[in-house]
Amino acid sequence: MVRKYLKPGNPASSKTGKFGDLKPAEPAAWRDGVPLIGDDQVYVVKHGTVYHPGWCQAVADKWATAPRGLQVAMAADVGARTPCRECVRLLKVATSPPAQMGQAPSPEPKPSDWVVPLRVIGLAHGILFLAAGPEHRARLRETAVEPATPLYVGGQRDGMVVRLDAGRAEPLLVVQMDPRATFRDGPYQARLRDPLQRSASKPFAVACIEPAPEP
Repeated sequence: MVRKYLKPGNPASSKTGKFGDLKPAEPAAWRDGVPLIGDDQVYVVKHGTVYHPGWCQAVADKWATAPRGLQVAMAADVGARTPCRECVRLLKVATSPPAQMGQAPSPEPKPSDWVVPLRVIGLAHGILFLAAGPEHRARLRETAVEPATPLYVGGQRDGMVVRLDAGRAEPLLVVQMDPRATFRDGPYQARLRDPLQRSASKPFAVACIEPAPEP
């Protein structure tokens, strides 16, 4: 009688096959040592089951506690990983159009202090400079720029916020434009949120920059 011995499957190998071999990609840019994702890129954790199309609380915590475990990958290489729900929620909030007349108001509207009107100061070598009016400069000085903060135009990511020069008499938001994006001249606004970084020293952070709604 011939006996067949079957090796038990390796759970780790099975999991790897399901989620695919993770192929780290070169980040689109670096800021203060933090990797920034570009178009078609996401944040992933090597043995995680989700991918992160933005900088959410989970990504911020991973970077703060174990930065080597956070990787950048192409969205096409995430395998069966599912999108992070918090990233999807933040993206939906950032790209949602303002409420129209006759629509029911949001059950938890943000105060006006959480939106800062901006105007274009200049554009040079793909760098966009935005400033707030005198009545909003104090709020802007209380605001931080965290990694991977986007500029959205028409629901598309047209750039990334590089920094906030808060030490100037007129604070400036500095945005690195995507080379493929078409510059839109006109008023913008910064949507603010609570900071994600636990070590944050300012009460606000920029969630995104977007064109201001037409009056």
